[in-house]
Amino acid sequence: MADANSPDKPPSTEAKEVPLEFVGKGPAAEGEGKAGSKASGRVEMSHTMRFALSVLVGVAADAVEIPLEGIPPAVILIDLLTAGAFFFIWGFRWEIALVLIPELIPGLNVFPTWFLLALYLGQQGQPTRPQYIPQNTPQNSPQKPAN
Repeated sequence: MADANSPDKPPSTEAKEVPLEFVGKGPAAEGEGKAGSKASGRVEMSHTMRFALSVLVGVAADAVEIPLEGIPPAVILIDLLTAGAFFFIWGFRWEIALVLIPELIPGLNVFPTWFLLALYLGQQGQPTRPQYIPQNTPQNSPQKPAN
């Protein structure tokens, strides 16, 4: 019997159709790769890891900004890099853009706004996933009359 990977037979280039058992279930919806979904370009990580990483970034940004208060270009650069890090960690959230407003106003950036943003995003809780409904299971498949 010839093996599918035998040197006599070239590999098949046909696309195979795979039936999906659940509504919306697939590699993109499930996030199968631990390193992240290649389609979205966003790194998948747990809520706890996001929270810890955002607290670390927020504390570091607020601590570095205090001694650089007299150098506005440096503070603006740190704020933009911090906002980029938060967007990378959490995805697009309007709260991140909202924090940039007081950070870019001179004199208002003495408050630990990045740290407070990290606490706020962390307390939002882990987003709930939609329930997947099985399609053709014995419980919900139509009954055929017995003959």
